[in-house]
Amino acid sequence: MINYFKKTPKDESLRKLSKFEKGCWIEVIDPSEKELSYLHKTFDLDKQNLISGTDKNEVPRVEFDDKDLYVILKIISPDDKKELHTFLIIITNDFVLTLSEHRPDFMEKIFEDKIGVITTQKPKCLLKLFSLINKDFERSTLAVVRSVNTKREAITNLSDRDIKALLEQESILNNFVSSYHYINLLYQRIVKNVKFFEEDKEFIKDLIIESQQGLDLCKSSLRTISNMRDHFVILLSNKLNRVITLLTIFTVFISVPAAISGIYGMNLGLPLQNNPFAFYYLAALIVVIWIGFIVFFKKNRIL
Repeated sequence: MINYFKKTPKDESLRKLSKFEKGCWIEVIDPSEKELSYLHKTFDLDKQNLISGTDKNEVPRVEFDDKDLYVILKIISPDDKKELHTFLIIITNDFVLTLSEHRPDFMEKIFEDKIGVITTQKPKCLLKLFSLINKDFERSTLAVVRSVNTKREAITNLSDRDIKALLEQESILNNFVSSYHYINLLYQRIVKNVKFFEEDKEFIKDLIIESQQGLDLCKSSLRTISNMRDHFVILLSNKLNRVITLLTIFTVFISVPAAISGIYGMNLGLPLQNNPFAFYYLAALIVVIWIGFIVFFKKNRIL
């Protein structure tokens, strides 16, 4: 699907166009092969970069040619906040183009005119998109971090479902770390190679700082999850050791009367077999042996 929008400094709101006009914003959502060919032939855009914009496994990067700027980024999926999708931005002399599999949530704000985007001011449009992508990542990162911190406070009572959720969050944070890393490199390269006004350069530097903070927050949360996993493994190990110890002690206590009763169950002449108090003597012997084991276990801090 291809849509055209335009807003000049004289316009009060963003207008949807029926066809292309110079200075417009071209929005491309889940394009077909025919639409990609149309964009390639009509606007002389690089076909491979257009295809890369539809590949969810594409690595973020920026490419320059004689007249166009291609920026490939990762964005939070609007359908599943755990997934990352590829987002392509193309800046030319005549228009701004964005391409993605689904319309991102932050784009709704632009096309509902909640964000003052003037399509004829292309560098400003690019910076607006960068800012919105940063804020989207920041919100998602903080949501994951809050969830991790909540589980950290209740680590002794984590269920299997909580552990599974924690592993999923670890995977999400790893993806965020990779995206933040590439975004920082991308911003730095754009600052060096694109001509911006001085205030715009300062804005990008602020975005770099925000991305670095997001990256540090993700890494910190990953360390927290790693520590929680190690702590949980230690807790499970200690519980298992206690269970094994209790079972071993129980086995020892049971084996004493079992051994004595086994001996006196044999068809042989045994001491006290004709004594009417033989049972009580044997019971007392078992109790004494038990007491001896208890003293031994206490002394060695097994119990």
